[in-house]
Amino acid sequence: LQTITNTLHLCSTTAQTNSNPGFPGGSVVGFAPDEEGRPLFVFSGMSSHTQDILADPRCSLTVASKEFKGAADGRVNLMGTCSRLKDKDEIEKAKEIYLKKHPGAFWVNFGDFFWYRMQVENVRFVGGFARAGSITAEEYTDSAPDPIAAFGPHVAAHMNDDHQDSTIAMVQHYIPSLDKEGYVKGAEITSMDSLGMYVKITRDADDNDQLPGQPQQFKLRLPFPEPITERKAVKEAIVKMTQESSKDKASATGESSD
Repeated sequence: LQTITNTLHLCSTTAQTNSNPGFPGGSVVGFAPDEEGRPLFVFSGMSSHTQDILADPRCSLTVASKEFKGAADGRVNLMGTCSRLKDKDEIEKAKEIYLKKHPGAFWVNFGDFFWYRMQVENVRFVGGFARAGSITAEEYTDSAPDPIAAFGPHVAAHMNDDHQDSTIAMVQHYIPSLDKEGYVKGAEITSMDSLGMYVKITRDADDNDQLPGQPQQFKLRLPFPEPITERKAVKEAIVKMTQESSKDKASATGESSD
């Protein structure tokens, strides 16, 4: 969850509305988490969500990935209270953190924009179908971003652009139900962490017998052989998995994998 709040960008806030008491109001906003995972915001004093938070600081923040398309994709909902920062040192630190994530946010220096920080009190998360739960604020604060989250997207992009055949081979090797030759037409790595990767599969649209009822595109989890903490180890793991997959394919066809 700390990985989600540190790396994903599409989010919305919901708070009790000042103009319509009793009804929650929503807004799409930018944020950046501090070292404890507390979301930092810079709001215009004229914005309706700013007035809502001033009237009632209780709010929630929903964060989803840039690739979010539907219920099968991950998102997290943080609930808590939001308060304005007034200490000059805290404001400067908040600005530093925010600009690191949003370097083009020129409005942070406008005189009518003010800094706010959300104190997380509860967390709900959904990792996709049948993958949902909640954790306490203490568990959230004590957690840390995944060690390869910062560079995982770059590795995934490289694999998708230059080595998608290798990803398909790994899927066929490690997922027995997808080992039929030609069934997997595409395999795009959508995210990567220290334990493995999520892969979006595009199957043969004309083959409805291999996995009856399976949509033409679906996601699956492809684990690494062991937990990974360094970029070099990610490359080594993928190379090893690719080699194992090539050996398996060569053995099945009677060809040499060398």
